[in-house]
Amino acid sequence: MEDFKLIAIKCKSCDSGLTVEMNDTIVYCSSCGNGWEIINDELHPIEVGFAKPVLQGQGEIVYKGFWLVDSYVRINSRDSSGGWMSSFFGDGSKTEGNILFYVPAFWMTIDSVKNIGSQFTLRNPVPSPQKYSVKVTGFTFSKDDAKKIAEFIFLSAEAEKKDTVRNINYELTVNSYRVLGVPFYKQPNGKLRDAVLGIEVA
Repeated sequence: MEDFKLIAIKCKSCDSGLTVEMNDTIVYCSSCGNGWEIINDELHPIEVGFAKPVLQGQGEIVYKGFWLVDSYVRINSRDSSGGWMSSFFGDGSKTEGNILFYVPAFWMTIDSVKNIGSQFTLRNPVPSPQKYSVKVTGFTFSKDDAKKIAEFIFLSAEAEKKDTVRNINYELTVNSYRVLGVPFYKQPNGKLRDAVLGIEVA
């Protein structure tokens, strides 16, 4: 017997049919533009926006989900050899500040998570998300997962600095969560290349 992959439900705002893929935690209504988070089989409203395609490419465009994790990060101590500058806080001498983490919500390799997550977070290329009548897919990871991945992105960036980190003590407080649909081109090799920064993920 084949596995069922889709479940039909209705938007709580406009009563339009919604399609939820297996394991998705977010669904977007392209009829009225409202986003919903699925918690214990119930729909709860959540803000969903979309990045505009900037780069031209070949292949079909698909929109994949990202969590925008608006956070406040404070580095209490950082034991390392050599000097260091934080890329996240703008001013290299600062040890705390607001960071908007771009966290992929769909499955990809850990290297791709680190690469695209850190590049989008550092460059913040989508300051004003738009509303589009499109389908957005790929919400394998929940809010709890998103916070853990945001911490992974932060720690990975710190670990890759030129100095040698022996220990770091920090606090990451999440202020809010939003959802962003990022346009990707489907590549002939089966990989995806985003249409904002041009990063390929596997």
